[in-house]
Amino acid sequence: MSRTIKAGHVYRQYTKDGVYIADYKSSREASAATGVSIGSIARAAHGERKTGGGFLWRVVLEESEKTPIEVDLTSRIGNHEKRPLVQMTLDGQVVGEYLSIAHASRVLRISRRSLSCALSGAQKTAGGFAWVEKQAEEE
Repeated sequence: MSRTIKAGHVYRQYTKDGVYIADYKSSREASAATGVSIGSIARAAHGERKTGGGFLWRVVLEESEKTPIEVDLTSRIGNHEKRPLVQMTLDGQVVGEYLSIAHASRVLRISRRSLSCALSGAQKTAGGFAWVEKQAEEE
C-alpha cells in the first residue's frame, strides 16, 4: 500500500493514551524505526483503522504542536440500533418475530444480507418468507 503525503506533513506517532512520541517523514521511515508494518501505519494515519502496531498515527503539518490528542478507542462494532423484524408467509400471515436481523439469521440460517435486502425492498423474500420491520409499540 503506497501513500504519499503532501510536502510539509509528517506521520506523527502517539501512545494509545494520546501522548506524542515522534514524527517521521514517511511511513517507510516510521516502519524502520518502530518495527510496525508500513501498511498498518498508513491505514491508521489515514483513518482506515484506529491503531497500527499498538500506536496511534496521524498525518499532520510538520510544524503543528506536539501536544497530546483526544483518544476514543471504543469499538463501534455491535453498537447500533437493532431492527426487530417480523417473518410472514407470502400471503401475509405472521410466522415469527425476531429481535434483530442477526438473531433471525442465526436461528433460521438465512444470510443477514438477504434479510436486509428483503427488509429494504431490494428483493421480495428471504428464505422463502416476506419480512417487515416490527413497528414500535406505542405506550
